[in-house]
Amino acid sequence: MTAPAGAVAPQPAPRDGARGERAGAALVAAVVLISINLRSVLAGLPPVIADVRADLGLSAAAAGVLTTLPVLCMGAFAPIAPRIAARVPMERALVACALLTAAGTGARALGTTGAMFATGLAIGVAIALAQALLPVLIRTRYERDSGLLTGAFSMALVLGSVLAAGAAVPLERWLGGWEWSLAFWALPALAAAAVWLPAALRPGTTVRRGGGAPLRGSGLAWAVSGFFGIQSMAFYASLSWIPSILEDGGWSSEAAGGLLAFGALCGLLPAFLVPVLAARAPDQMRLLLAIVLVPAAGLAGVLAAPGLAPLWMVLIGFGQSGALGLALALPIQRGGDAPTVASLTAMALCVGYLVAATGPWLLGAVHDATGNWTVPVIVLIAITLAELVPGVPAARARTIARSEG
Repeated sequence: MTAPAGAVAPQPAPRDGARGERAGAALVAAVVLISINLRSVLAGLPPVIADVRADLGLSAAAAGVLTTLPVLCMGAFAPIAPRIAARVPMERALVACALLTAAGTGARALGTTGAMFATGLAIGVAIALAQALLPVLIRTRYERDSGLLTGAFSMALVLGSVLAAGAAVPLERWLGGWEWSLAFWALPALAAAAVWLPAALRPGTTVRRGGGAPLRGSGLAWAVSGFFGIQSMAFYASLSWIPSILEDGGWSSEAAGGLLAFGALCGLLPAFLVPVLAARAPDQMRLLLAIVLVPAAGLAGVLAAPGLAPLWMVLIGFGQSGALGLALALPIQRGGDAPTVASLTAMALCVGYLVAATGPWLLGAVHDATGNWTVPVIVLIAITLAELVPGVPAARARTIARSEG
């Protein structure tokens, strides 16, 4: 007896004979390299945004649009990925995304207002598609090692942010301007395209058209998407405002930026381990509780004892990076087959990044309304704890079933 389309079924035991190819070290390295580019081209802009505004005469609102545009694209264009996966080998699509990323990033060297907005759009589209396609490729072709590869994917996203944010100002100084600092990240994107090119030249991997469970009526699908959205909202709100919150607590601007980078570094290990552990467990409830309660405690610590910020940033970085790892793993764990994984990943990314874009704005608006950072931190703690609302049903050992006809 088959489950109705979109129904939730108990998670079946894995079948070793039908779990795809094994992933070698070269594939892990390729996943890491392309994933680094999904964040490095974004994280290099905020550290030099003041110079960009000064040179181009941008208002704060325009600069906010410039930094938010790729994130909005990541949500808006993710739903296209399943159609691409059904028509074009995903390895070739990833090469195309890397080349578009390289072209858009390199064009930032033009240093004009029009170029910055146009390249932000191009980069956002490329990242949206690559980030949605990579988990589907992992689930379709390398299901046996999905935990390892998703962990590498998640860790590399964090690593890309750390590298680009830390190198932005030194690169600006060494290369002679913010435009060259931004354009530098075209080189890793070209390297990623080169690494994936041999796989793109061989017969590639596609997902069969149709067959996936319809998701709009699935509570589990909305839970997975809601968890991705709320954890992304907490992360981007923290990324935008934690330095200002720490400065208000007595830290210098340089120290506050360093503490933010330190917290991100502390998140590398959980970003890798959480997807690995999630793939080995029938449900992810214990992981969920840890990655929600730990950063909530860290944020409360920032509010109560800002002088101990290094300790609190360890907790925040650990939990938020772990939450990203779980959010990336859940579509793979909850999707009953490759087409459903493709659609669920796209849905989670679409909902997630559209919700995430509201996080920085919300905390800024609360700060403007209250004139202090106490209430915004309380709001950020509430957002973090709210991850449990969709997270609990999403973490249970179930899959989204489809009709077999």
